[in-house]
Amino acid sequence: MNLNQLESNFESLAAEDLLWTVLSDNTKRGGKWNENAFYETGEGVIDDLEARLSQSGLSLEGDSAIDFGCGGGRLTFPLSKRFATCYGIDISSKMVAYAKQRIARGPNCTFIVNKATKLEKFENESIDFAYSAIVFQHIAPRYTLQYFREFSRVLKPQGLFIFQLPSHLDPNFEGNQKPFRRLRKQLHYRLKSIAQRIPFLKSPSYFEMNAIPRERVIRHLENQCSFKILSCQDFPAAGPAWISHLYIAQKQ
Repeated sequence: MNLNQLESNFESLAAEDLLWTVLSDNTKRGGKWNENAFYETGEGVIDDLEARLSQSGLSLEGDSAIDFGCGGGRLTFPLSKRFATCYGIDISSKMVAYAKQRIARGPNCTFIVNKATKLEKFENESIDFAYSAIVFQHIAPRYTLQYFREFSRVLKPQGLFIFQLPSHLDPNFEGNQKPFRRLRKQLHYRLKSIAQRIPFLKSPSYFEMNAIPRERVIRHLENQCSFKILSCQDFPAAGPAWISHLYIAQKQ
């Protein structure tokens, strides 16, 4: 899926059910998320992040932070309690508009629509901290690796880049034990992507799930992006079918 399709899919999904699109609990599908409960889940995620960093001797504070793939600001608002300024970035205009309408939850937040792999709103070495969860898994790996280079550009020396990303399908998950499971998934997404490009077909919007092997992620960050990997932790945020990690990287 290219970035134009990614934007189109998330705009359509957000128009249908924005909160479920951000946090896809199937018991909440169809407008069943309570807004306060939805935002409360973000508080828990950032509290957990702060605890993980503390265990590594790191702090969650500074002048500026980025929440990449911010959606409706679920994680941006609690992050903003730890930073002087917090930027929420998303490819979806509807997501950003929704977050802006709730700016009272984090008055020091700024929300930005960004539709390319360049973060042009940010100068070199201008940001202390960047975070992203349940976002890169929906972006094709070729773009994810470009975003990694951009975060290396915008982060200050010693700045932290923390993100979640699946590494591979879990072979122990029952649904993954069918032959050629990964190949079949890739073909499934490829056919959906092609169908969306045919004007007379009304192909439904969808999430695409992607993974990058842990070794490749670490090699790319360290060899091409000037990051040092401080930690790579199990982080099962992509659902039971996937092995997923939380990467904690520091700009050198």
